[in-house]
Amino acid sequence: MSHVLSAAQQEDCLESIVQVTLDNFSMTWRLVDLLISYKASNFPPPTATVHLRGQGPPADIPGTSCGFFVTPVINMAVLDCRRSLEFFGLTCDHKTGHLAPITNRRSDDLGIEHFGLALVSPAQFLQAVASAASVPIEPILIQVHNWSNKQLAHFTILQPTVTLQSIRNMSVAMIEAYMQLLFTALGRPRPGINPSPT
Repeated sequence: MSHVLSAAQQEDCLESIVQVTLDNFSMTWRLVDLLISYKASNFPPPTATVHLRGQGPPADIPGTSCGFFVTPVINMAVLDCRRSLEFFGLTCDHKTGHLAPITNRRSDDLGIEHFGLALVSPAQFLQAVASAASVPIEPILIQVHNWSNKQLAHFTILQPTVTLQSIRNMSVAMIEAYMQLLFTALGRPRPGINPSPT
């Protein structure tokens, strides 16, 4: 069994999971909801301006479309899905179309076992996220994982697709997975994530 992280190391990792992974899933969820509403109304995609403010001078970075902001956020959420599944001890078996336990970890991989928790079985994972979406989540995870393989990990002549609704459902499900299988399992309250639900 892998060594359990110290309390301080766990705190650092949990903070990173919230600020990097969960915040990005939350941002993706909100952005995709907006794009879905635009598409349903037959509106063209919105434009975007990223506004940065801090102790230094503020900056506005305008785009001719929202894609310059939305695309990297969605791409990172897809990669976060893939690495999160592995964090819980899972991968996608594209031959069977089901989640499967990972067969090996690299020595420097961070997994749920480093928090003193057991690897999650496919059934446990699916049960934990079942209430997060109104449709079965396993086929969506397989679709998103395949898209990450064929569109993000390397260039390919294949052109698999992933829908906005699938990206939304995946993001919501992955947030719920972390909440139940990590934070609740550790006896911790659900952390606040950004952007906050409206």
